[in-house]
Amino acid sequence: FNGAKIYGQGFTLTPEERAELVAKDAMNAERTFPYLGGQEVNTSPTQLFDRYVINFGQMSLEEAERWPDLLQIVREKVKPERDKNNRDNYREKWWQFGEARPGLHAAIAPLTRCLVNSQVSKHLVYAYQPTDRIFGHTLYVYPLEAYASFATLQSRIHEFWARLLSSSMKNDLRYAASDCFETFPFPQPDPRTVIPVLEDIGKRLYEFRAQYMIDENVGLTVTYNRLKDVACADARILALRGLHEEMDRAVIAAYAEGDPDGRWLEVEVPLFCPITDDEKKKLEKFEDAVIDRLFVLNAKRVEEEKIKGLGAAGGMKKPAKKAATANEGSTNPVKKRPQQKKKTNGQLELGAKEDDGRAVKAPRPAEA
Repeated sequence: FNGAKIYGQGFTLTPEERAELVAKDAMNAERTFPYLGGQEVNTSPTQLFDRYVINFGQMSLEEAERWPDLLQIVREKVKPERDKNNRDNYREKWWQFGEARPGLHAAIAPLTRCLVNSQVSKHLVYAYQPTDRIFGHTLYVYPLEAYASFATLQSRIHEFWARLLSSSMKNDLRYAASDCFETFPFPQPDPRTVIPVLEDIGKRLYEFRAQYMIDENVGLTVTYNRLKDVACADARILALRGLHEEMDRAVIAAYAEGDPDGRWLEVEVPLFCPITDDEKKKLEKFEDAVIDRLFVLNAKRVEEEKIKGLGAAGGMKKPAKKAATANEGSTNPVKKRPQQKKKTNGQLELGAKEDDGRAVKAPRPAEA
């Protein structure tokens, strides 16, 4: 899910402003929520929020008047801006978020935590967040609690796929969930599947990474800058690289179990941070092997969904964007594939170049 688009910075409060409002009337705590965006997730060592946001949800104006202090703030700081908006709904319902994402909140309501990632970031990194907050539009939010889900998405297996199908902004990756997540074939068709070996390594890596960030007072971006810097030989960075390599091997093993005909066990996991030419060649070979198998598994899943009547009508659709080259400066480059896939009767055909160089989008996995 995309995070909410509030359309009005007047909705936001500093912690001090919120504390004053709650001291004035305890009821004000009911409609002021922690507010989190992509910058906090990527830069904060604790990934905590530093803002609150006034949220009346889908309430009518009459209902919102039960919180007069909050409504007055929105009336003074949001309504004048909304009055100039061309969209009738934004003008007429100025006390509500422009895009509140009720589907998102319904999906995460039964959960204690969910995965998030910034739509634009230097590194493709995922983090867990409690579900009691409002997520901003710069985040993607996934109703996934298991460490197995984190392990798969944080692995290089998913990063290769994402960088192939995403666009880039200078040195940053612009992740598009419709192209990168919905088309991505997880080891099991349901991304929520708990896979014990991935639960173990995912938990160990996540907790080690979280403690490192707190100890060093750095965020995810700085942490992964160091991870991908061949000159960085800090003992804990070396240990974290080792955990990433172990996690990649576990993800490959999970694919081998879920796709026994995919020859996944033939895939050799290289060093996370290659230095020599030989190590870099092994990384390129790893990338090619992974991408080829993911494309085959993607097509297989689409056929399975068609048979079950779960796939989108007419088979797969082409994404709007072309497959992009890797970000400059990345130690794990992903190049546009010289042998791109071609759509044939709604499927992906290996070893053939598509005229426009685009990959093909599959429907969301049936149970995702």
